Amino acid sequence: MNAGFWPRLDAFVATALRWFVVGCLLGLFVLLTLGIVQRSVPALKLPGYDELIELLFAWLTFMGAAALWREGALYRVGALDRLLPPGARRVVGIGINLLLLTLLWVFVAKGWEFASQSGESTPFLQADKIWWYAAIPVSGLIMTAYHLAALWRLLFHPMPDVAPEVGLL
Repeated sequence: MNAGFWPRLDAFVATALRWFVVGCLLGLFVLLTLGIVQRSVPALKLPGYDELIELLFAWLTFMGAAALWREGALYRVGALDRLLPPGARRVVGIGINLLLLTLLWVFVAKGWEFASQSGESTPFLQADKIWWYAAIPVSGLIMTAYHLAALWRLLFHPMPDVAPEVGLL
C-alpha cells in the first residue's frame, strides 16, 4: 500500500470529524433558536424538534471526543513523562496504551450491545433510537483505530524524547 495513503486517510478523517461536529453544533444552534422563536410565536409548531436535539447532541459529544482523541488533545498527566527515563517511559506508555485499548474495547462492545438491544423509538418521530445510541460504538471504533496506530508507533517506531500519546497517524 502506498505510504501516502495513511496520511491522506488521516487528513480525510480529521476533516470529516471536524465538519461533522461543526454540522451538529450548527444544527443544535438552529433547532434551539427555533425552539426559542416557537415559544414567542405560538402559531409556529415544531413537533419533535427536541428529539432531533437529542440526536445531534449525542453525535456531537461522541464524535467530538473521537476528534479530540485523534489529536491527542484529551486530558493526560504528563508528570511521569518528565520524571522517567526514556526506556521506562516507553514501558509505562505501552502499559497505559494497552489499558486504554481495553477500555475502548469495552466501550465499543457495550456501546453496540446497548444500541442494538435498546428497542426504543422516539415518541413523536417514531425513529429507532439505535441511531442515537450508535454514536457510542462508532466513535469508539474511530478512537480504537487511532489508538492502535499510536500503539504501533510506540512499539515499532519509538521516539524517546517524545511522550507517548495517541496523536496523528
